[in-house]
Order: sequence, then C-alpha cells, then structure tokens
Amino acid sequence: MNHVTLTTNEINPLPRVETKRIRPVGNWKKWIAVLSLCIICLTYLVPSLMTTAGSAWIDDSRLQALKDSSSGYIPIEEMPEHLWKAFVAIEDHRFMQHGGVDPAALARAVWIDLQEGAYVQGGSTITMQLARNLFLTQDKTMWRKMKEMAIAMELERRYTKQEILEMYLNVIYFGHGQYGIGNAAQFYFGKGNSQAIDTLTVGESAILASLPKAPEAYSPVKHSEKAMARQNLVLERMTELKILSQQEKEKALAEKIQVRQP
Repeated sequence: MNHVTLTTNEINPLPRVETKRIRPVGNWKKWIAVLSLCIICLTYLVPSLMTTAGSAWIDDSRLQALKDSSSGYIPIEEMPEHLWKAFVAIEDHRFMQHGGVDPAALARAVWIDLQEGAYVQGGSTITMQLARNLFLTQDKTMWRKMKEMAIAMELERRYTKQEILEMYLNVIYFGHGQYGIGNAAQFYFGKGNSQAIDTLTVGESAILASLPKAPEAYSPVKHSEKAMARQNLVLERMTELKILSQQEKEKALAEKIQVRQP
C-alpha cells in the first residue's frame, strides 16, 4: 500500500469563524422602549383618557391646602418677573407652549437614557414636577411617570399657566428643609415675605432657580463654588432665550451675593 505524505503547506484548513457573543437586551432598554411607545400613544392618541385618569388622581384638598397654607405662600404677582422667568428658562423653556407634557423633552430624555444605559433623565415639565410633588412619590417607575403625565394634562386643563407656575414655585424643595419660594428666599437671603421678595436681584433669583435640580448639591451654603457655576448656567440660559441682555447678565454675575448662614 502506498502512503501519501502531505506537507503542512498542502493542507488547507477550514477558515476559523469567529462568532460574536449576542448580549441579551437589558431590562432598562425594554423599559425605555415600552415607555416611548406609551408616551407616543398616550400623548397623541388618547388625551381625553389621560385627563380623565388625571382627574381621578388629583386630590383637590391638597391644592386647596397649598393655597390656604400660612407657611409663606407667595402669589406670583408679588414676585419679580425675572424670578419666575429664571425657573422657566432652566427647568422648562417651552412651558408656555406645551399642554403639560413636552414630547421633545421626553424624546431627548429617552435618547440620553439610551446613551447612558440607565434612567438619568425624566423629561418632566414644570407641570409634571408639580404633579409629582403634590400627588405622587419620587419613585422612578414607568407607572409613576404615566400618572405624572396624566395629572399634568388635567392640571393644564383646569388652571392657567400663571396659576400652575405659582403653585409650582410654592411647593418645590430648595434644600435645607425649605419648601416653597418664600421660605427659600427667606432662608438664603432674608427676603421671604411678600414685600421683601420683590427685592430679589437677578443674581439671587438665578441661584434660587438653580436649586430644584439638586438642592443639596448646589446649595450656596454648603457648596458655594458649585452654586456659582450653576448660577452662571441659569444666567447663560436666560441670555440665550433673550430674557436678559448681555449687559444684564454681566451685571448679575458681578453681584456680591450675600448668603445667610443658618
């Protein structure tokens, strides 16, 4: 029997096929996909259902108690115009245009969440923040977000933009145990009553507007450098939106802010 010997060069091995490991889709991606679909459907297809549901979740006694409270409730007409405009500029610059839910802000929040791989932005409007602070918990769940949107749409149906903004400013948290713009203005600057709040400067107003995002992190009492950086961002945003001129912005930045020490 003849034997044939093959050299290494004569052998043609099968090409090695590299297989890519398929990673399972994380729960957060499924959550975001479901949330996106719900946002589209509930915002555009069934607004009447949303407002009906929102009405059921609104506790009218809470709204009445807020306005009847003696804990420093400040009507918006007693506030300087630059104060509430600072909040609109940094928190929800399309506040005057949307109906409680801002699809563009929600879409941006979903995109950022996808990029980060976690729930880092909620896309809440001022009206949605009011709904959450008055009637809901701070849990980051899809169900809470749905309720937040429904209540916001109903609040927009019941109240004017001015009334919603006034309630929002009087209910949000400003750090150091201070809720509401009157208590915050008093705590930080000694200008919390109806007469003194009108004397808040543009710079002081920008500091107050910077707090709702992270009250303790941007506290001018605890973290003055972070507070000033955030104030600069608020003033820059107000300038971009033509609320302030460049000269007014520079004047605000040059202010000598006197923060009260607790």
